[in-house]
Amino acid sequence: MGVTRCFVVSDLHLGSAYFYHRHFLSWLDTLPKGVPLVLNGDVIDRPGQALPAAHRAVLERLVCESQSRPVIWVYGNRDAEFKLAEPGQIRFVDSWRLDQRLLVIHGHRLDRLMPRHAAFKWVFRRLHHCRIWLGGRDAHVAEYAKKWPLLYRVLNEHVARNALRVAQQEGVEAVVCGHTHAAMAIERQGRCYFNTGAWTEKPFHFLEVAPDRMVLHTYEDDCD
Repeated sequence: MGVTRCFVVSDLHLGSAYFYHRHFLSWLDTLPKGVPLVLNGDVIDRPGQALPAAHRAVLERLVCESQSRPVIWVYGNRDAEFKLAEPGQIRFVDSWRLDQRLLVIHGHRLDRLMPRHAAFKWVFRRLHHCRIWLGGRDAHVAEYAKKWPLLYRVLNEHVARNALRVAQQEGVEAVVCGHTHAAMAIERQGRCYFNTGAWTEKPFHFLEVAPDRMVLHTYEDDCD
């Protein structure tokens, strides 16, 4: 029998100071046994850099999970071609497909805006760092970007439009991405686009795929 259920998350950014590792581990504890887990890109923030002990524990937990459930690691722009010395049964792929129902792709492959505006991105990050240095609240740069709703909306709509076009071309019901750190659920002309947000900013989101539905959920716990 083929896969009929799975859970999808994206943008953990292990190694980043903003990764909510305790919340993610708490969420893992809620998953039913044996159901596939899809990690949709940017699981690692900066491959090659040593991870804090707490984040290494998350990576070890994912390897452990792969012994009892399928774990699929879809590459993102941050962790492209990342390799684990001891990956367990984790599958590393560029994209993952669930029959004609769902295509999982990180989203950077559908983003034609940010690569064309590297200079703007560099300036934006410098402004963000300066804001923190001057006493502003420390936050992930994506959370800061959300304070510029017009610009952020342009990026989100751009990726969503490209994803829906890919859904049409590939003949799938839905495409789910990460990359933009903006949780979304859109249906247009019978096709769906989901974005599962990130685990560097609250609230956290995940996509549940069941035989009769696909639902974007918000996850909340009392880890704080």
